Amino acid sequence: MADEQDRIDQLIYRSQDEDTKLDYFILGATLAICAYLAQTNPYGPLGINKETLLLVSLLVFAGSAVLGFKRLEAKVTFMFNNAEALQEPDQARRSRALHRLQTNSNTNTVRLYKARNTTLMLGLACYIITKVWDSYQSNGWIPVN
Repeated sequence: MADEQDRIDQLIYRSQDEDTKLDYFILGATLAICAYLAQTNPYGPLGINKETLLLVSLLVFAGSAVLGFKRLEAKVTFMFNNAEALQEPDQARRSRALHRLQTNSNTNTVRLYKARNTTLMLGLACYIITKVWDSYQSNGWIPVN
């Protein structure tokens, strides 16, 4: 029984470790996208034009990066609060604190995970739509006043 619990604990630890590594990778890739777009996007007056739409896609990617930072922060805060709750000598208070952490922090990190991934996909969609729209506009398929 103890051997099985050790394997479960190792699996949980590895799962959380891999999840954190994935968060760091996605955050690094998102920041690299932001740096690339900030350097290569042409900038001009705001309006319904290529430059404004590229700026919007950059801002969406930047929002995704902010959500990635907030997710990592929420996970670190959860681990710290979990450690503090486990140090509580009173069993009843420890159980309440762990239950509260389980329900509140887990939903917060899942919400940030979904929001980060949604904004990442939205940024990609904005960028692709802008590039396609610009190529049609340049070829005269979309009238320009």
